[in-house]
Amino acid sequence: MQTLLLSICLCSQGVEDPAVLRGGVWMPRLGGTITDGGGEIDFETNIDLRSKETVPMLEFQIEPVEDIVMSLSFFDFSTSGSGLYVGNDTYGPMTLANGDLWSGSTTIQSVGVGAAWEVWRPYKTSDAASLSFAPVASFRWFGVKTQLTNETITQEVSHQNSWLALQVGLEMDFMWDMEGVTDLVDSVGINGQFLAGGVFGGDGGTIGSIQATLSVYFSKSVAGFFGYRLQELNAEDESYTFDAGLQGLFVGVEIRF
Repeated sequence: MQTLLLSICLCSQGVEDPAVLRGGVWMPRLGGTITDGGGEIDFETNIDLRSKETVPMLEFQIEPVEDIVMSLSFFDFSTSGSGLYVGNDTYGPMTLANGDLWSGSTTIQSVGVGAAWEVWRPYKTSDAASLSFAPVASFRWFGVKTQLTNETITQEVSHQNSWLALQVGLEMDFMWDMEGVTDLVDSVGINGQFLAGGVFGGDGGTIGSIQATLSVYFSKSVAGFFGYRLQELNAEDESYTFDAGLQGLFVGVEIRF
């Protein structure tokens, strides 16, 4: 990782905001369904794995050439729970009857690499405010593991899958210089991003994500940020389908080199 960071700084010399490091926490909830040859099992109604979790977030961003921004991001989500099953379903070789005692867990790991081309700036007032739009493309890997056990009859079904997704979309970035407005804040930024695409591996599928961020820069190089993120994945592997996602608020700190 030290070699990677050194390469980023060297190749970005002479470019404004050559490297950005963001660190923080995402507080998502899991929602959606899983299927294995039978009916859909809902994470919110049949079983309850929707408890809010705290997930560390890490992102590197560089601008190797003018108007091209590349990013590397990572998250690792895990949740587990138990209770009484609601409904009557079949999941793989396992049957689940109303009132059966269940236990289960879901783990989602993901690494993504993306690039944005800040090609359109429809609004810019000297250095005080600017608005830009950028087409975005990214590759993202997902490692998903689900485990569901019927404790009443001592049956368990586990799935561990790996999918690669290609996403394209649009990003909006607005910056407002606060000089003359307040001495406490250097500038304020608003960022929005929408991505959608296809999934490769297994029998394929679809993917979509939405993110909105408000950043408050206390200096040219240090900022605090918070926002909302939605990540949806609908992927299949033979009779198994993972049609679920994560959504929730995030907060963190940004450092510009």
